Amino acid sequence: MIQFDVLLNRLGGAGLSQVIIFVLLSYFNVPGGFNALATVFIAYVPDSRCNVPPLDNATAYPNLTEPDILNYTTPYDATKLAYDTCTRYGYDLNACDGDLTCVNQSYPAVVCDKGYHYDKAIFTETAVTEFNLICDRKYLGSLSTSLYYAGMMIGSILFGNFADMFGRKPTMVLTFIGVLGSMFGVTYSTSVEMYMAFRTATAAFGYGTTIGTFVYITEVVGSEWRTFFGIGYQVFFALGYMVMSGVAFNWRNWHDIMLVCTLLSIPFLLFAIVVPESPRWLFTKNKDKEGIKVTKLLARINKVTITDEDWEEAKRAGDEQEKAKEGTSQRKYTIIDLFRHRGTCIITIKVMFNWFVNSFVYYGISLNAGALAGDIFVNNTLNGVMEIGSYVFCILLMDRIGRRILLSGMMFLSGIGLIISLVVNEYKGANQGLETLSLVFAFAAKIGISGSFAIIYNLTSELYPTVVRSNGVGAGSFMARVGGIIAPFLIALQDDVTWLPNAIFGIFALLAGLASLTFPETNGHKMMETIEEAEIFYKTGKIISGDESVSSSDDVSMEKGNVGHDNDGFSSIGENETKTAKF
Repeated sequence: MIQFDVLLNRLGGAGLSQVIIFVLLSYFNVPGGFNALATVFIAYVPDSRCNVPPLDNATAYPNLTEPDILNYTTPYDATKLAYDTCTRYGYDLNACDGDLTCVNQSYPAVVCDKGYHYDKAIFTETAVTEFNLICDRKYLGSLSTSLYYAGMMIGSILFGNFADMFGRKPTMVLTFIGVLGSMFGVTYSTSVEMYMAFRTATAAFGYGTTIGTFVYITEVVGSEWRTFFGIGYQVFFALGYMVMSGVAFNWRNWHDIMLVCTLLSIPFLLFAIVVPESPRWLFTKNKDKEGIKVTKLLARINKVTITDEDWEEAKRAGDEQEKAKEGTSQRKYTIIDLFRHRGTCIITIKVMFNWFVNSFVYYGISLNAGALAGDIFVNNTLNGVMEIGSYVFCILLMDRIGRRILLSGMMFLSGIGLIISLVVNEYKGANQGLETLSLVFAFAAKIGISGSFAIIYNLTSELYPTVVRSNGVGAGSFMARVGGIIAPFLIALQDDVTWLPNAIFGIFALLAGLASLTFPETNGHKMMETIEEAEIFYKTGKIISGDESVSSSDDVSMEKGNVGHDNDGFSSIGENETKTAKF
């Protein structure tokens, strides 16, 4: 076997070829952003009321305004200080004939027996208005969004090892064809069941494409660049839902929005076909001839020459690695091993809670952009800007102040931002200044949770030793999916208690911020290899390898920055290897 890391040292950790691969493959995260947060626009919930013909017929009643119609037809809930738009007064509408003598507000309320009327000032049609996902069918809207994140779980099971077995390129191509087919299915859905099924399939196939793209990127860049490229991969995710704001602004029917987003996604299929297979994967599968061909192509693009001596050194290093593996235990570690030892068990519980909160709050804030004061298109775009700014902030500070403090600080920023935003929003009234202040703190919360979501991937991979690292990341990723599934249902509660969702999101963020302070600091430490090393580290903060302590900053390896991540809950880790998160 040829050891690719030897060749990578010669190629350079971030040459032109790696940058090209990064840009082409990261483009997938643009449709990733489309799909993950599509419901902000395609499932927008407009103001609604019962259809009440002929009172809402402008020809028969030209002088009635929308507030008049609500007042004459819809019961007012004094507790919620809002009209109960799922009901109307039960008087006979057929008796209305150009005057208001038919109106009798003493009649008991009845459900909307003539369908619903929707405010189409922002969107002419959404999935909510087309499938009537309000009132007694409101839960279907939350369910459809939750099923998207459940689809990620399904994708992790179906495609978790697909890229390792069949290669990065086949995984990208085949699963993205599934993504495109599913997006077209969503676009032309004619029932809520069809809509939910294709949304779930989009997420499942998308997870497979995420594995293929992200693993490939981390395999061809130097270890010292993996944090930069890993977090940079997320910039395309934020760009995706920022672009969707522009698409939704120009096309106001949800079918048109999805069609345009699907068409904008197609270029990635060409990129996936054009990019050669990962040379690292080829070498690990003993496909040396193909691996050499790809490596030489990367070298030509980087304008470097790989000498015969380089090839021989890579071959020797690979043979030595194979011999070392033959002499080591082949024991298979499972997720159960995360709970066998006290220290690892405690760390795992805290890690799982932190991942849950990060996903729970991240999607709670992102999916709720439509509920913020102001313009939905501007708010969603600003959310993307805040997210990108947060990534840059984390890249600059993560290695300077450490993972633990930065993670905790970002969680506290998110929690405090949410709490202050909801308090100001509850008491703002018609005060434009307070409305703006509420938005500022909401965006601060977005910055905080985006940053903490980036940091937790790196910290988790560094907290676990090599033998259980993928299991640890997988356990956290599983809980992230649970958080994503629950968030839409919590958001739906704001129709009954406006302040409740943000209060719960904020409290959980603060609790996770406190829990984060109890993590050991991993910045400046080498990656651990065994559970025994990890148990000592959890107690002492020092990494002991054999008889030697390697906890000082002088012993920092290039591994410390070798982890990247994506919002779909996948991480690449370790020296000379990349693993998928297994549940």
